Amino acid sequence: MRVGRERLREELRDWVRGGARGSGGRLIVEGEPGAGRTALVREALAEAAALGSRVRYGAADAFTAELPLRAALDCLHPGGPGRAAVVALLREAREAAQPGGAWLAAMDLLVSGVEEWCARRPLLLVLDDLHWADPASLLLWQRLARAVDRLPLLLAATRRPLPRRPEVEQLCAELGAGPRGRTVRLEPLTGTESAELLRAMLGAAPGPRLREAAGQAGGNPRLLRDLTAQWSRSIEITGGYRDDGSGDGGNGTADAHAVAVAVAELILPEAELPEPPASLPRGIGYLSRPAYTTLRHAALLGPAFTPRELALVQARPVREVLAELEEPLLAGLLEDTGERLRFRQPALRRALYAELPRAARSALHQDAARALAEAGHDPERTAEQLLAGGLLDRWAVHWLAHSAQSLISAAPGAAAELLERAVAQADCDDRDALEGSLADAALMLRRPASVELLATLHGRATDPGHRAALAFKLVSALMIQGDMARSLAVTEDALAEQVASPTLRLRLEACRVLALADLHCPAQAHALAVPVVAEAARLGDPLCGAEAHHAMAFALFHLGRGRESLRHVAEGIACARRSQEANDMRLLLLANQAEAHLRFDEPETVAAALREARELALATRSAGRLVVTEARLAEFHYRLGDWDAALAGVARADGLPVSDGWLPVVVHGLRALVLGHRDEREAAQAELALLAPDAFAAPAARRYSGHVLLARALLAERAGRPADAVRELLPALADSPDEAGAYERPWVLSEIVRVALDSGDTATARAAVAACGRTAAALPDYPGPALALLRCRGLFAQDPQLLAQALERAERGGWPLVLGHAWEDLAVARAWHGDLAAARSALTRAVAAYEDLGARWDTARADARLRSLGVRRGSRSSRRRPASGWEALTPAELKVARLVAQGRSNPEIAGSLFLSTRTVQTHVSHILAKLQVRSRAGVAAQAAARRTGPEPVRGPEAGPGP
Repeated sequence: MRVGRERLREELRDWVRGGARGSGGRLIVEGEPGAGRTALVREALAEAAALGSRVRYGAADAFTAELPLRAALDCLHPGGPGRAAVVALLREAREAAQPGGAWLAAMDLLVSGVEEWCARRPLLLVLDDLHWADPASLLLWQRLARAVDRLPLLLAATRRPLPRRPEVEQLCAELGAGPRGRTVRLEPLTGTESAELLRAMLGAAPGPRLREAAGQAGGNPRLLRDLTAQWSRSIEITGGYRDDGSGDGGNGTADAHAVAVAVAELILPEAELPEPPASLPRGIGYLSRPAYTTLRHAALLGPAFTPRELALVQARPVREVLAELEEPLLAGLLEDTGERLRFRQPALRRALYAELPRAARSALHQDAARALAEAGHDPERTAEQLLAGGLLDRWAVHWLAHSAQSLISAAPGAAAELLERAVAQADCDDRDALEGSLADAALMLRRPASVELLATLHGRATDPGHRAALAFKLVSALMIQGDMARSLAVTEDALAEQVASPTLRLRLEACRVLALADLHCPAQAHALAVPVVAEAARLGDPLCGAEAHHAMAFALFHLGRGRESLRHVAEGIACARRSQEANDMRLLLLANQAEAHLRFDEPETVAAALREARELALATRSAGRLVVTEARLAEFHYRLGDWDAALAGVARADGLPVSDGWLPVVVHGLRALVLGHRDEREAAQAELALLAPDAFAAPAARRYSGHVLLARALLAERAGRPADAVRELLPALADSPDEAGAYERPWVLSEIVRVALDSGDTATARAAVAACGRTAAALPDYPGPALALLRCRGLFAQDPQLLAQALERAERGGWPLVLGHAWEDLAVARAWHGDLAAARSALTRAVAAYEDLGARWDTARADARLRSLGVRRGSRSSRRRPASGWEALTPAELKVARLVAQGRSNPEIAGSLFLSTRTVQTHVSHILAKLQVRSRAGVAAQAAARRTGPEPVRGPEAGPGP
């Protein structure tokens, strides 16, 4: 199956064509078993035969390695009189007292035969599996290799990395040397090449889960085929569509150019797939017995390990282990990642692991856990071994009781599973402490199942102090899931009971404030928050102070008092910085601070808050808070127009061991939206398909629904279905508290107006204008809703004056995509009013913004909308950005110019925008040149002169609850 390595194949064809023209050459093809060495040289044989060359092929094997000239004879004379003549000479040599003459005669006969063939026409000889060849055949190949300079002879051989024989190494060095020699190493297939192989085997494009599972083969083609056959009952092929590339770029006829494409996808999670074939380890039978045994023990340690860990488990010196790992490393079975050795083929590790009897595996895991713990290794590594080892013995329970908190920080999932086992096995004396640790782990995991686990622990607790502590953790877990009604009920019940600790009681009172504010009782929440803040000040406890100010900030936010809210956020952060115990609350407050300033279009403050939060989350190994920070950072980069950084951010968030209900909505929504703007429709649809049907069940998930709605609508519009695009956006029209609180709602409403008008749905457009008006009235200080309302009204009336005001606000905000939309809207309105020259100028600016972003679909849509109104950008030269003036600045340069005008230094700008200082310096140089000024003061002067209205009022906002 000819898949992958196309460049190598073409080079090999050129080599064969040269041989057909009479040019001799030598070739060595190296690769691991299953890499495709034989398939590659067989392609060369077929190509040479088609060009009229004589071809001969033979393969050595381990069973005939001691038979003189057997490999060479199988290649040159698989039968016939030529073989008989050489065999006769070999018999004579075997029977002679001095066989040298007969040996030489046999060699000369074979060489002369090759020369006679070459005198008639070019010749290609291939000896497969050279590593098994007998010494006499190797010697003959060496003689023939020296003849390629004078004969039309192509000499090719293949070999594995192992076994390594000195005579084979010497011959391969000669074959690959000089201008006529060449060595080709078949590297593992890349991810793209593996996907191509899957497509060829299945007749369908592999879906994302199947592509991910293909990594178990480590890029080995034969292993990938074997695994695919093993998984055949777990692969489902369905139909789909893709663009054939001939669409018109958004004029409503794109579906005419969609062609059917089948998609192959796994119907089971990767962890539930059938085990690899039991015969798989036989393929590495070439390893020495000690190397094979050591590799099998390494499989117990997981996908990656250090030599020291393996030495500890085997109770042997590290130098001995390293010596036995040399063969697997040479064979490519292991790869050095810098800190660890990793199994390159995860399927092989699983097969080696399965060879060990279950009882033996359990005992070995328990021994490994103790060895790693006693050597002071990370608790996470010890936990991995205990999880695989089955029941916990007394030593394991004791270790867990003492290591629980450090394990929870590093691996809360493993900690929770082990602690559940330990609680079931522990004596009464240890159970309360273990249950407390289990509650911490459950809270850290942020899973829906954590709530019920905490409820169970709380329900069976009898000690008042222990019960109150569990109640607080249960309330926190309920808030994470967005179940504020139940969290309020649990809080009220807990406060009705005796709570001896004043700090714990205050923290529960702060939770009551948060729940009431979220349940639309902000006035009552604020009234309760006032004494909570006062009591926190009296207690002087940093954690209580941080939580009290957080509660007050949240109540004020829901009252619409954003400036006061953010002041309390800042005071809460100041309290939290005084104690490491308050690090988690500090992380929450920093995330809220970043979200607030993002809404106020203040990128420098957003950047500072996110930088501090990310550093703290990494230092404290807080996966639950790190995922929030990464999601906020991804959104920030999306707004800034650095979409690659945004995708990297959601990838980091997606890779963290948490299961917040809103996370899939953020990850797949943002990915799909970026891919959609880039006009990568198939990939965008695949991202949206990964969302579960109940993805928006949790209130927290609905708050982040904007990107998903926009992505779905974008794809419908791109397919020429504007009415469907409107339907995808309709959830944003609802005035329920969840939808009204969605972060992207004002902008989504403005998109409803645009798409509804394009589809002739005036009633829906009018409803969206009204809904946006209510949102803007409820949030008068924020620039985003005000901008969206101007856009809604301007689009509905096709009023260039209103849309020009929206453009001014968009320029102040500095978000590139918003700016592109504003220019596009203005271009359409000007065209409606007959000002085609001004419309063309605005379209050029819109397209320039889109092209800077790589937003190919937006460019196509803008061109199509204006083309229908008689406006085209014309030649390429007419689309270029002006050479000087503010209109010459790119969106990135415009953001930097705004900060320069504020008196920011280059390092401050770099920190604000997450850029390098060198990149900022480059932007500043371009700005000075385009504005034709000599200093930063000149930039500030021009910015002041250009400003046509007052800056929007800036103010703070509280974020969501814990």
